Amino acid sequence: MDKAIPWVEEKTGLTLSESQRDAIRLVVNSKVTIITGGPGVGKTTLVNSLLKILRAKQVQVLLCAPTGRASKRLTESTGLEAKTVHRLLEFDPKVFAFKRNEDWPLESDLLVIDESSMMDVVLMNQLLRAIPDGAGVLIVGDVDQLPSVGPGAVLADLIDSNRIPTVRLTEIFRQAQTSQIIVNAHKINQGKLPERTTNGKTSDFYYIAAETPEEIFDKLIQVVTERIPQKSVFIRSVTSRC
Repeated sequence: MDKAIPWVEEKTGLTLSESQRDAIRLVVNSKVTIITGGPGVGKTTLVNSLLKILRAKQVQVLLCAPTGRASKRLTESTGLEAKTVHRLLEFDPKVFAFKRNEDWPLESDLLVIDESSMMDVVLMNQLLRAIPDGAGVLIVGDVDQLPSVGPGAVLADLIDSNRIPTVRLTEIFRQAQTSQIIVNAHKINQGKLPERTTNGKTSDFYYIAAETPEEIFDKLIQVVTERIPQKSVFIRSVTSRC
């Protein structure tokens, strides 16, 4: 690791934080690891650095995510092919089952599961059955996101078990601090009130006060049917003039 971390920093042109360096050491020395943290804390940078190090050592890696959109983002951020869990396990609609299982496991040295907060108990069970005994597993996701639509809160339960080495990234990096959504998401997780947007200041976060359920409903309808469309029309108009 003393050689690998400076090497990957040189390759990527990025300087890893101390928490990211500690995370790399933990993942490389663990069979199963969890990386969690809110938006803007460098999960993607950390995963990319890990993949560069491991692939340089000829480690065969598979990437997956629960949804098509998440797998596409993972492909774009890593430059490697990522599949949905169903596609990775080769779901067969004729028999309504996965072809990949303990009898015909995946061919991989490391499986990376992104957006794991969306994984339910049933799907995670099917995926873990298909991982070969010799492979490692890296589970990545934001434990503070909404739990999966299906049964169970897999990521939260795995972390709470205290049986799996877990890295929780908390430092918001400079480029993410320009987003009030990211800043306020972390404030809310810390039990603090979000920062409100001052008049005349553009932001990606807006605070709309309401007192009753009826008032919340009315304002929500107004935002969706009037304010957002008007904002979109204004942006398109400005863009066309430019």
